[in-house]
Amino acid sequence: MDWGKLPGEMIEEILSWVPSKSLSRFQSTSKHWQALLKSESFAKKHSANAPEEEPLNIMLIDYRVFLVKINLHDAHPSVKVAYQFNLKDPEYKSSQVVVAIRNVFHCDGLLLCTTKDKRLMVWNPCSGETKWIKPRDRYKKHDYYALGYNNNNKKQYKVLRVESQKTLLPIKNKYEIYDFTSDSWRVLGVTTDWFLAKPRRRGVSLKGNTYWVATWNHNDFLLSFDFSTEMFQSLSLPHPFPHSISALSVVRENKLCLFGTSCIYYVTRRLHVSEITCWVTNSLGSVMSWSEFLTAKVHNEVNLNGYSFLADEQNKIVVYCNQSTENNKIVHIVRGNTYINVDPLDRNSTIKPSSSSPLLLSYVPSLVQIKQGKSKACDL
Repeated sequence: MDWGKLPGEMIEEILSWVPSKSLSRFQSTSKHWQALLKSESFAKKHSANAPEEEPLNIMLIDYRVFLVKINLHDAHPSVKVAYQFNLKDPEYKSSQVVVAIRNVFHCDGLLLCTTKDKRLMVWNPCSGETKWIKPRDRYKKHDYYALGYNNNNKKQYKVLRVESQKTLLPIKNKYEIYDFTSDSWRVLGVTTDWFLAKPRRRGVSLKGNTYWVATWNHNDFLLSFDFSTEMFQSLSLPHPFPHSISALSVVRENKLCLFGTSCIYYVTRRLHVSEITCWVTNSLGSVMSWSEFLTAKVHNEVNLNGYSFLADEQNKIVVYCNQSTENNKIVHIVRGNTYINVDPLDRNSTIKPSSSSPLLLSYVPSLVQIKQGKSKACDL
């Protein structure tokens, strides 16, 4: 087929039915196609026409983002690094300098990233588009962030910034919103009735809102932030809940999943038996409903606080990340009564899994546009 002879409207219609992860390869075809694929009108048409994307899996290792392939169906499950996303740093003239990413938050095909040198940006790995967000005053050491959007007909993306002051009494959580539409920050207020332990500050995004496991008066509960109302809400956890809560995740972009662990006993000084349990939400709202779908004993100490996991509810499988352990086995798979340690890295790899906390996320490719403004990269 000679694409050059087709009318522009027909090309746009055809491409609007192509999945996002395939479209990203076409941006280098021509300047015309690149402009088309990055246009807001095409993004809207593609969102309406394109088939639902299968989630991909990404990992943050050694301050870099990788696409990984997870195979759980063979006799010997595997997790392998397939591709590295190289994001060039605009602060440097050299095109070889790659941004060192400390943390990643995923929402609707966009990644909200904090960098090793304390900058903040939003990145679409599928289109390559980025936006660096300048702070209202300055970013601080104990800040944590979330990305979300209004739940209305037209998504309006926002960034939540929380400045935690747990070391001071009473506890104060100052929070503010960056609105992409106005390209500016707004101070919303201060809350004093909860705090997030440092390992739990990453949170997860579901349908535009963000969820964390928070604590108050030695009790854990589910905390949500609604980007439409710009308000926090306390929600219930499974009850009874005898386990220590380790982490939250999202299952197929429509359910929250909760990972809990409990220590059973030490067999020897080096062999530790833990019990892990996973729950998923049956419904979201002011009254939460949960179902348990996995309980397993693991002959290893599970310390998932602050880390991440993926869950397959139907096949009763959990894949989770931990800090680098012996022999760099940083990914762990629990399938039924089987427990497997795997290494996603090639033996000759120069990547150092122990240099930063590994992160495993489900990522849905999207051509969603990042509304640009006047903000530029900004150092502290």
